[in-house]
Amino acid sequence: MGEFNGERRGSFNNNRGPRRDFGPKEMHKAVCADCGKECEVPFKPSEDRPVYCQECYRKKKGF
Repeated sequence: MGEFNGERRGSFNNNRGPRRDFGPKEMHKAVCADCGKECEVPFKPSEDRPVYCQECYRKKKGF
């Protein structure tokens, strides 16, 4: 009973614990605070925080 047969239980993601698959993310339209381009983000934008398009975000973060 309860013997380990070499198979993993569940699915793991790079040793960071169980993988969570919530399906496709709901995208929300936004306007980039730097360049003014319309973009989509995976969170609901808040008016008190700036939102950046992917290109401007990478420039700010140094990617």
